[in-house]
Amino acid sequence: MANTSSVCASCLRAIRTQSIFASRQRLVIQSSRALSTTRTRYVEPSRQAPKPTASSNPPPPPKEAEQPSRDALSSFARQLRSTNTLRAATEPLVAYGVTEDLFAHCQKQCTYTVPSLSAKAPSPAPKNAAGEDIGEGSGFWFAASSPHDVTRGLGLDVTFNSWAQVQYLHLYLLSVRFRRFPKEHTTIWQQHILDHFFYAAEDRMATYHGMAARGVRNKNLKDLWLQWRGVLLSYDEGLIRGDAVLAGAVWRNLFKGRTDVELEKVAAVVGYLRRQMAYLEGLSDQQVAEGKVDFGDAGEIIGKLGLSRESPWMKRPFSPEDLQALKEAEQK
Repeated sequence: MANTSSVCASCLRAIRTQSIFASRQRLVIQSSRALSTTRTRYVEPSRQAPKPTASSNPPPPPKEAEQPSRDALSSFARQLRSTNTLRAATEPLVAYGVTEDLFAHCQKQCTYTVPSLSAKAPSPAPKNAAGEDIGEGSGFWFAASSPHDVTRGLGLDVTFNSWAQVQYLHLYLLSVRFRRFPKEHTTIWQQHILDHFFYAAEDRMATYHGMAARGVRNKNLKDLWLQWRGVLLSYDEGLIRGDAVLAGAVWRNLFKGRTDVELEKVAAVVGYLRRQMAYLEGLSDQQVAEGKVDFGDAGEIIGKLGLSRESPWMKRPFSPEDLQALKEAEQK
């Protein structure tokens, strides 16, 4: 027979375990009933918010924000750029935009196309004696000239090289004017105006002269850069040493050193250079920095110089008094 004390202890343990399990099960059932028997409350119809009704007067349209005027934006930009920090940060961007407009004024002087390449059935462009493509141009510099009347045109060959030399001439005028800017800004403006020229030159190489290979264009761009350095030095020398030296620079660069060029044309370009330098000199730095530059019509400017009229001194005889005046001038 089993021990009574041990049996009673086993029974008590079993009873205690069952009672704990039963109590836990009742709690779970009560909690689930409590969650499931909760009734949902609804808003009574009388307490619902009133529905909006259509009004006879529609709401006013929203006011459009006023756009600031161009003058206000320019004034604000100048105010921001008055500090040295912001001016140094924004100077390259301002110079790039303004020099793009300035180069557009340079391109107005002359332009050309090569119709044979843009036709439906493209054909090679006609060539001149130097092997350059000849196109159809417009502007004073390409217009046909007439004897002893340089106001109608110079009659330059309608070629890429002639177009580049005309651009060089006006780029030189702007570069000289940029030298009057504060020293820290001069180089930025000169570089950007030259960059715009090279962008336009490369575009013409690909569009009108069939230079599809980038390597070929880069080689020609390098040659243009060397030409620009030569133009810069020769015109600077003429600017310093006088009109005779400047005329020689114009003759070598613009007219390719041809011996059949009329002297009136060379003199007209020299006079045009001097007149445009005086015009740019009269503009303030602010006007130039805002792109307010207009070179005008070259023919009209040259016409005002009076070069087409014959000087009365051409037919005056050389007298002994004139010779004596020359000797006295040499002795001084």
